[in-house]
Amino acid sequence: MALGLTTWAEMPEPSRSDCHAWGASPNIEFYRILLGIDSDAPGFRKIRIAPSLGKLKEVSGTIPHPLGSVTAAYKLDERGEGTARLVLPEGTTGIFIWNGKEIPLKPGEQVISLSSRH
Repeated sequence: MALGLTTWAEMPEPSRSDCHAWGASPNIEFYRILLGIDSDAPGFRKIRIAPSLGKLKEVSGTIPHPLGSVTAAYKLDERGEGTARLVLPEGTTGIFIWNGKEIPLKPGEQVISLSSRH
């Protein structure tokens, strides 16, 4: 902001900041890749959540959905164990994928225990 940029810079300084469509891509990728929230059926009627947290121990976010919103909040300890708090809008279902295991999701809030073991 101090440089007068309103979106991602196009190149290292000196640069400028045009509002190209690709400038917004990091925003959706945070939800899709890091938090793992993605559509699993036409119209986002089913939701697939397969996070890629890397070394992060705590991260959360909420993304708009045609029927409300989808929330994912992860909290892990140093051993890689913890919880995922997931909230799906009414009228949807989904699947949560963690360490190769698939867990069905229902509308509303659910808390899933996470383990670094398979």
